[in-house]
Amino acid sequence: MNKKLIGVIGLLLVCICVLTYNTYTKKENLIKNGVSTSAIIEKISTNRIDNDFSPTVENIHIKYKYEVDTKEFIKMQEISRHEHDLYFSKTGKIGDSIKIMYDAEKPSNSRIEKIK
Repeated sequence: MNKKLIGVIGLLLVCICVLTYNTYTKKENLIKNGVSTSAIIEKISTNRIDNDFSPTVENIHIKYKYEVDTKEFIKMQEISRHEHDLYFSKTGKIGDSIKIMYDAEKPSNSRIEKIK
């Protein structure tokens, strides 16, 4: 192998490690510093991927808005169709209120809460 290929592979591995660490720390901070609040659904869209090589995948994209200390945040979360019932008892619509969890130390880090 030449040095350029080894360098590219090394760079890709570093990028993957950084992304994995970032995702892990965001999740851990939500668990440690999480505050529950309400958010309003701004937009709902779906995408469907259907091909001959894999099963059909359908995802729901929920755009929601919430406020922390008079500052407004707008976030998007993707939920797969088969996980829908873990988050919603019925399909929401624009303007509905949902429960979210945000990181008290970094309020822009949030996620929709699963129903219990």
